[in-house]
Amino acid sequence: MRVRKLKLSVIVILSVLVIGGTFSFAQAEVSKMRLAVVGVLHPYFAPWEKATKDFMEKTGIDCVYRATVHFNQEEENDIVEGLVSLGYNGFALWPGHPSAVNATITELVKKGIPVVLIAGPAELPTDASLCIATDVKKAAMIATEHLIEALGGKGNIVNLLGALSDPNTVLRKQGVEEVVAKYPGVKIIDELADVDAWEAATTKIDSLLAARADEIDGMVATNYIATVVASEALVELGDKRIKFIGMDDDPKVLKAIKEGYVTGTMVQAPYAQAYLGLEALRLLKSGYTIKKGVYFIDSGVTFVSAKNVDTYAQDVHANFLKMLKTFTEDYFNPPSS
Repeated sequence: MRVRKLKLSVIVILSVLVIGGTFSFAQAEVSKMRLAVVGVLHPYFAPWEKATKDFMEKTGIDCVYRATVHFNQEEENDIVEGLVSLGYNGFALWPGHPSAVNATITELVKKGIPVVLIAGPAELPTDASLCIATDVKKAAMIATEHLIEALGGKGNIVNLLGALSDPNTVLRKQGVEEVVAKYPGVKIIDELADVDAWEAATTKIDSLLAARADEIDGMVATNYIATVVASEALVELGDKRIKFIGMDDDPKVLKAIKEGYVTGTMVQAPYAQAYLGLEALRLLKSGYTIKKGVYFIDSGVTFVSAKNVDTYAQDVHANFLKMLKTFTEDYFNPPSS
């Protein structure tokens, strides 16, 4: 009788289901998993900590969030090495450098530690299992289309870019230019690069508007800091004539949208990136394999304007839940029996 009860208990434990999402796994496996998310001390990455806590609460898996001070691969390596020494055995990483990160990834994979990249890709080839991030070129193209629509199909625009050394910036630049090329009445009259640091962005954008505001009909920014700085500058100028599409949902930007100084902004999905990154690691460590041809997963963007500025967060969360519901089915093969 005692043996029978023991067997029954084991069956119950191995049948535990976590309610919600796509979770269904043996509770015994949870104690073996220690998963880490590594980002940067930057406003964009703030939701990653909450996503990590939420995932840990939902699954019972030991998870931790750590962040580098700078966008720096050596800083990230120090954090990763420390976490490995503590027994963490799955990593969702922002690539501190698109090529240098590959050495870190390869070293982890050789130790049997899976790596998923989130919010940005590494240079290919890479040993990372997946990349879950915004399709930055697509997002830049959508933003530019919205700007040109607001301009009525014609006008002079300025492209505000991040560091040109960042491959994401190059893709965003290409996206903006490809869309503009379709409209004979639209011309890029200036391009400000390296406006992804507060001081540089403030100096360059303020100088641009002081010198050429009358010539500019629209602006598009594809990074967080340039969006905030440009929004503040337009509010300070009291200029609602210049149409502006930005990136991300800083409260200052949302306020400027409500007041009519900013036309709209493209909101990414950082929470989803971190949460789905952890879910991918859980699946990989549970014996699932990635479907053939799957590497990059677009986490999506939501366009926010005066029409939906008060409700967009619900749309972003709904998109995340939709992705989570079919995440396993869409991208993974079940464990072989």
